Amino acid sequence: MQNEADRCTGAGPAVRNAVGGSVSRWKELPAGLPAPVHQLIVRLRGLKDRSELGTRQLSARTGYSAKSWQRYLNGRTLPPREAVEALCRVGGDDPTRLLALHEIAAQHWAEGRPDATEPPG
Repeated sequence: MQNEADRCTGAGPAVRNAVGGSVSRWKELPAGLPAPVHQLIVRLRGLKDRSELGTRQLSARTGYSAKSWQRYLNGRTLPPREAVEALCRVGGDDPTRLLALHEIAAQHWAEGRPDATEPPG
């Protein structure tokens, strides 16, 4: 079960990889992220974890580079709407709610960080 600190930071329990090894927890999200941005990233992390894909595999299936996914999932860059859609498609999730959350997060992100989204690559 996820504890309160993990829910607040977006960290999750260790995940088993394909050979039974443990993958480290998520890094703590940057302090000062607006709540909608934090919520979006935590949801995207959960979707990625459920897909059991690494960032390179995610890159191959979405058209966004592994480095881009690392930036998105660690809160350094807001993912573009299309990346959110791609992750939902790969994870078999309905994108409707995440896209609504992304729209709100993008508004908050733009208030403090202009030009923070990036094209695929």
